[in-house]
Amino acid sequence: GVAAAAGSSFEERVFNLHTWYGKREGTSACAEVSPSPAATEPTKPRPKKAPELPILERKNWLIYLLYVRRDYEECKAVIKEQLQESQGLCEYAVYVQALIFRLEGRIQESLELFQTCSILNPRSADNLKQVARSLFLLGKHKAAIEVYNEAAKLDEKDWEIS
Repeated sequence: GVAAAAGSSFEERVFNLHTWYGKREGTSACAEVSPSPAATEPTKPRPKKAPELPILERKNWLIYLLYVRRDYEECKAVIKEQLQESQGLCEYAVYVQALIFRLEGRIQESLELFQTCSILNPRSADNLKQVARSLFLLGKHKAAIEVYNEAAKLDEKDWEIS
């Protein structure tokens, strides 16, 4: 599930979220095709109410949607709500806020948020890569190299850093 993907890359987590939420909403990224005979058989009735998502993940789909639509102001508002509800423990919300801060040129704040992500999920090479990128943008090249080396130890198959 979505929670099990915590150790994977950001892109994998986003894809998993998109896929998972798409399945939950009954949507698909695939084109419409004529139903096969097996598909026209009666299906089980849908449950009346979807199970509640854990509070840490409840708004991740909306944060993702607003971010990819580049609606950064609304995205930051949803992130703020999510972080209040989760007492600041939603890694995805912190991560996307850090990405937005970096886009806005707030590199030091971005660095601090990516460091928070690394604390929330210390096994994530992607979080460390983002810390290193922010250090690089701040001109702290030696520190950036050290962090990239730490990230490479966590994910030896990552072509960007290994």
